[in-house]
This record gives sequence, structure tokens and C-alpha cells, in this order.
Amino acid sequence: MSGPAPEMEKLLVLQEREQKKMRLEKELAAWPTEMKMLEAKKTEIRATAEKKRQEAQQTEVERKKLELEAESHRAKVARYKIQQFETRKNEEFQALGTEITREEKEIEEIEDRELELMDVGERAKKAAVAEAEAAKGKEAEVAAKEGDLAKKKGELEGRLAELVKEIEGLAAGVEEGLLAKYRRILANKKDAAIVPVVHGTNCGGCHMKLTQGSVLAAKGGKAGASCENCGRLLFWPAA
Repeated sequence: MSGPAPEMEKLLVLQEREQKKMRLEKELAAWPTEMKMLEAKKTEIRATAEKKRQEAQQTEVERKKLELEAESHRAKVARYKIQQFETRKNEEFQALGTEITREEKEIEEIEDRELELMDVGERAKKAAVAEAEAAKGKEAEVAAKEGDLAKKKGELEGRLAELVKEIEGLAAGVEEGLLAKYRRILANKKDAAIVPVVHGTNCGGCHMKLTQGSVLAAKGGKAGASCENCGRLLFWPAA
């Protein structure tokens, strides 16, 4: 006899559909993880843009602090000059002059730092604006991928529902005892419950050498022929 027996043919068709069902279920199981990865990507994009915005804001805060500090020193200079104008003591006049010089030097140093910060701040603002614009584009890309994933999920669920119906129909055409045995093996092995005899002597599942009885049973088209080593059902492949 060449090729699998009719009952085994039915099981092979059923197994092919169930293997396809398992692949679809695996793809669907990965969907939440893929969506979480995209959500994490969006969070990362927003965090990067927010960091640039905060850097620009912090630079502006520091510049304003320097501005206030400079104003404080200018107020001191103005006060010392009034005191200079009012004093009649030469020693006090000179001491106030020294204070004024020191304060003016402080003001000069602060203004230099302020100019540096203005330059840094300008660059930081431009970087923040650029990053915000880039973030919009990046988020749009992620949103498109989320849409594709949602569409893919719907398609997978539709195909899975069709397969489930087809499997139910195919299973109804298999002898009950053989079907139960096939189901137990498939649940245990996860990959295949029915495999060919390979090289005329070995199991196509575990690849161990079969007994002569198992080989003859498979070759003769016996529906319950199985491997003594792994328990999988056997069929004799078509010539």
C-alpha cells in the first residue's frame, strides 16, 4: 500500500489546520507585548522631548537668577555712590570707592555669565523646538504601527475563528477513539501527533528506529500505528 490510510489522511489534514491554528494563537499571544513595546517607544519619545524642554527652561531660570543677582549688585553700587556723595570723610569715601569697584567687577562677571547663558539658552530653545517637532513625526509613525498591529490582530482573529470552525468539521469526520488518541498526543508533544516513517525505518518525530511491527503496521495502513519511543501516530508516506 502506498501513502497513508484514509483515516490517517483525515488526521493529517486536521493536524495541518491545527498546526496553523497554533501558529495564529502564538502570533496573537505576542500582540500585547508588541503593543507594550510601541507604548514604551511613545513614552521614550515624549520623555526625550520633555527633557529638551526642561533643559531650555532651566537655562532660562538660571539666566533670570543671574539677572536678579546683577540687579542686586547694581543697587549696592547706587547706594554706595549716594553714600560717597554724602560723606565728608576721605577715608570713608575711598572705602566706598573700593566697594563700588568690587561690586562693578561682580556685575561684569555676572553679565559675562549671563551672555554665555543667553547663548546656551538660545541653542537649548532651538533644540527643544526641533525635538518637539521630531517627536510629533515619531509619534505619528508609532501610531501608524499601532494601527497596523490592531488591523493585524483583527485579521488573525478572523482567520482563527474560520480555522476553529474548519477544525470542528474535520474532527467530526475522524473515528472518535483515534481522534481522542491524536488529541492527547498533540497536547503532549505540542508540535505533531502524526508523523511519517522516514527512511523506511525511523520515526519522523523522535527519529528513533522503529520496531519491525510498527513499520509494517504503518506500511499496511493501520490507523493506530504508533512509535514505541515517543508515542506519535505513524503513517507510511506516499511514494
